[in-house]
Amino acid sequence: MMNTYSDWEDFADIYLEDSFVLSIDEAEDEISFTIEVALTENHPLYIKPKPNEQYCYKKGKIIFQNLKSFKWLEKNNKLFTDATGSKDYGNIDSFQLSNKGYELSGDWGYLVVSSSPVKLVWI
Repeated sequence: MMNTYSDWEDFADIYLEDSFVLSIDEAEDEISFTIEVALTENHPLYIKPKPNEQYCYKKGKIIFQNLKSFKWLEKNNKLFTDATGSKDYGNIDSFQLSNKGYELSGDWGYLVVSSSPVKLVWI
């Protein structure tokens, strides 16, 4: 069994591969990723991109609650700086659900999470 984020209700019509991870927060029973989410034209919150931006971006949080387990297979805290001086941890290159749990990877690392169903909330 394996499916990707684009198949999940909260994650329809977004493009994580061109979104930017702003922070990763770990708590006792929760892990969250604060991200600038790239929205596709089909997303209900989509508006025309700002000048010099390829996508419409909206800030959100990917939240894993009621953690059963999580394991960092790789972790990198290196910040990247873009042309405007903004700093981020890169993109989410891969995000899928397998029999091991949610698997996410990007420049920031590789994480496997077992939790309640993942949520995306807008902030």
